[in-house]
Amino acid sequence: MTESFGADWEKELLRCNKCGFCQDACPTYKVTGRETALARGRVRLMRLGAEGKYDLLSEREIAEILDTCLLCKACVTVCPASVATDQLVLAARSRWRSAHGLTAVQKYLYRGIFSHNRRLRTATKLIRFYQKNGIRWAVKSTGLLEALGTAGKAEGMLPEIPAQTVRDYLAQASPLPQPARRVAYFVGCAVDNFFSPVGISTAEVLRANNRQVLAPDTRCCGAPHMSGGDLEEARRLARHNIDRILALQADRLVTDCATCGSMLREYAHLLADDAAYREKARQVAGMVTDVCAYLVETGFDRNLEPVEATVTIHDPCHLARGLKSKDFPREVLRAIPGIKIIEMQEPDMCCGGAGSYSITHPDFSGKILDRKINNFKATGAGVMVTSCPACTMQLSYGLKQHGLGNPVLHPVQLLARSYQAKTSGQPAE
Repeated sequence: MTESFGADWEKELLRCNKCGFCQDACPTYKVTGRETALARGRVRLMRLGAEGKYDLLSEREIAEILDTCLLCKACVTVCPASVATDQLVLAARSRWRSAHGLTAVQKYLYRGIFSHNRRLRTATKLIRFYQKNGIRWAVKSTGLLEALGTAGKAEGMLPEIPAQTVRDYLAQASPLPQPARRVAYFVGCAVDNFFSPVGISTAEVLRANNRQVLAPDTRCCGAPHMSGGDLEEARRLARHNIDRILALQADRLVTDCATCGSMLREYAHLLADDAAYREKARQVAGMVTDVCAYLVETGFDRNLEPVEATVTIHDPCHLARGLKSKDFPREVLRAIPGIKIIEMQEPDMCCGGAGSYSITHPDFSGKILDRKINNFKATGAGVMVTSCPACTMQLSYGLKQHGLGNPVLHPVQLLARSYQAKTSGQPAE
């Protein structure tokens, strides 16, 4: 017998009126044309399961169809009934994982590494050693990466691992003598270990505006775990992070990772049934703000040196629809003399990264990414700007696959260059 998913589940499924508005928004439908790659089709399958016509906990094909959802929320935005398809898919994935357990990859990567800062740091140090000591060249020259398939692709997507983490930088930074404000800064796993120049730029920009930057001793935000259906671990990480964040007694929680920011906002929903953490989760969710939004809303020094660059902007799903903050990076960039913005087509369409999606669903991801890169090329811009490290990794890989060497930068990196030029008296690079 099909498991009962409760009245709320079935009520939400029934709200889909099959209008098809999601066709114009869904990235997976745009590149495949399949009904099962569309919100309407996925909701229909879940509804048939709720009605007892399929057993959602035994039909692996249906589970695989639901796993192709990017959770980008584009369908939710355009749906006249605002059907929460992403939440329905997450609930279905969670029940599947509860019945069948985590995959080996999820156990190893998510619970084994991403849930533990020290293990993740050790892993990235090993990757850096591999990249810097000739081993990578030797492996590539043998053709082994091509033979490894998706694992080989994962290796090709990795950025060059920086020597210094964001937390290393913050530990060495001297306190400001008379800071105007104290800011809690959520240092995400990817920013800290893979894209620390982004996090260091964030800290430098905040400090240049006389903000004392405080980084709570947090772990992974839990987004990879939640998207994979491991809600138990996502909740455990959320509780840990909530306690560390609230201990700082800051009024705002700044993030430079759209995924982390959106996930932190989700804590209120994730822990809604936890009596001990319900109110604390709501408090943390209410503190979260994207760094560009924070700068615009609280004010930042606009006496800036020129940075000559023509840029186009990719709006991460979690920034556009999770944090609803896609206008703020544009306002920051427009404040920098010398920056010219050329908007691309479909700037807020998913790039196909979605965490590990590009590895687990390479065909879907590759087609979506090609569409994004072609939109970038049509602008003639020299720089791709985005506010999410997962998007940065995906977009950088796509540019490389298209034979392009354009950089992918966070808005704060360009702002930091302007401040650095003002301090040094030298033109921004």
